[in-house]
Amino acid sequence: MAAAPSPALAPPPGNPRFPLLDAMRALAAIAIVLTHTAGVSGFNVDNALGAYTARLNMGVPLFFLLSGFLLYRPFVAARLEGRPRVRIRDYTRRRILRIVPAYWVALTVLALWPGLPAFWDGPWWRSYTFTQNYWLDSTVQGIFPAWTLCIEISFYLALPFIAVAMGRLVGQRWRLELALLGALAIGSVALRSALQADGGFFVLQNTLATYLDWFVYGMVLAVLSVVSHRRDARPAVLRTIERRPWVPWLLAAVVFWFGATQLDLPRGFFLVYTNINYLGEHLGYALVAILLLLPAIFGTAGGGWPRRLLASRLLGWLGLVSYGIFLYHGPFVLWLQEQEADQWIPGSGYLSMTVVALAFAIACAAASYYLIERPALRFKDAPRGSSSLRRRSA
Repeated sequence: MAAAPSPALAPPPGNPRFPLLDAMRALAAIAIVLTHTAGVSGFNVDNALGAYTARLNMGVPLFFLLSGFLLYRPFVAARLEGRPRVRIRDYTRRRILRIVPAYWVALTVLALWPGLPAFWDGPWWRSYTFTQNYWLDSTVQGIFPAWTLCIEISFYLALPFIAVAMGRLVGQRWRLELALLGALAIGSVALRSALQADGGFFVLQNTLATYLDWFVYGMVLAVLSVVSHRRDARPAVLRTIERRPWVPWLLAAVVFWFGATQLDLPRGFFLVYTNINYLGEHLGYALVAILLLLPAIFGTAGGGWPRRLLASRLLGWLGLVSYGIFLYHGPFVLWLQEQEADQWIPGSGYLSMTVVALAFAIACAAASYYLIERPALRFKDAPRGSSSLRRRSA
């Protein structure tokens, strides 16, 4: 009998688990580390391969799509399959225990060492309350990659309301649901495009309003997953994904190459876009993330080398601790830059900084998971027999 999944990975009671997505978390976290070490070491700008490492920040949309899929699917399944409804109290408890304790500990520890510039002298409470992205002067305050975590938190808060609204508007009409989700995505893309055309540098550009579409694409996959699970006959596209999972990954590689080399995208930390490549990067990242996720969501028993890779125990474990990798790597990378770590291994540059940063981040992530996250997550589900899951009346 297979071992029970870690409490960090176990889905809400009564819902299926998608184990190959664990490795996708790992790939997303590692990609973010790689792009940050490449950025501070100058590799993104100075090396021809920097065109690709500069685009590894696409780990962010991969995380967002994963959240959209995994968090929305239980709501959809409850409605379309007659599962017990997700209680908001249970959902909220799970999200708080998953995110807040580890983040607060990491924020405090990293503020003490290696230090977060101007953190204690500035409005530090913004970081502790996940609100630093609502001011331009504190967007990257504290753990600088955590501005994306603030957007995640906003999505967590909005999702139950979206799910309830969808339930009342569409009921069992899943095609209408897809249409409404598409409208949300179009609205989000239109807003970010309008702000960019108006000169950019608005607080709104760092909020859920302009990144909602990345979550929505994951929500669309959630609807399609539930619908396909209810049917024996699968569309030709899903059959292709099941039998030839390398096809969407090959397409993802082509789209990634095109974005990295053909859109004239900026490589430095200070990003300057045209209206066209700003939109192209955003939509291209989403398309790559969707294509990468498809074999891990549909036809997971179909085999193929992408699934064998995603089934790797090492990647699965890194996915387990990936939240800590995300939290701890950023301030340490900045500290390594101050220590000129790109010269620690003569002639290695980017490589030496990356190896050290990854080793440190993974070690801290393991400690965070086993000492903080896992103990907290033991309380994320209500005991069996409690009233926290309310069944629909017959």
